[in-house]
Amino acid sequence: MPPKRLSGSREPLGADLIIPAAALGFAVYFFFSIADLAWEAKANGVLIGTILVMLIGIQLVRVGVRVVKGSASLSLERLWQPREALPKRLGLVLITVAFIVAIRWLGLTLALFLALAAALYLMGVRKPAHLVLVPLGVAAAAYVLFIAALDSDLPRGPVEQLLAALF
Repeated sequence: MPPKRLSGSREPLGADLIIPAAALGFAVYFFFSIADLAWEAKANGVLIGTILVMLIGIQLVRVGVRVVKGSASLSLERLWQPREALPKRLGLVLITVAFIVAIRWLGLTLALFLALAAALYLMGVRKPAHLVLVPLGVAAAAYVLFIAALDSDLPRGPVEQLLAALF
């Protein structure tokens, strides 16, 4: 629940622009990365990227109008609140970075399993069944969809190699 504001104080909306800024960076990268694809893929990519940029624009206008009216500010205060959640947030960022680094060597399935198990533990899940079954189910679904069905270029590690040998 957000902290209560005194009447007349401005709502801090700067944190609401972090995800749109990251999405805009992704959209720009996306537009450049589709340049060498077939025209059908380019058309789909441009359509999806354009919709994303339009949604970012809507968010910017929404925040901008409130800032101009004086009912909001671009303060990042909500990003740091509540203070007791900061260690978990930073831990999730570190787990995500570790997942991105480790996926090359561990492969999608094992890296995803370990990252999700670590994230659940960090968020307070302590039942061993939940710490094993939820990550196992998600990792298995990712394997079936991205590796087995779509044969994507995601990194393959020891689990993918073992399953390829078995099947």
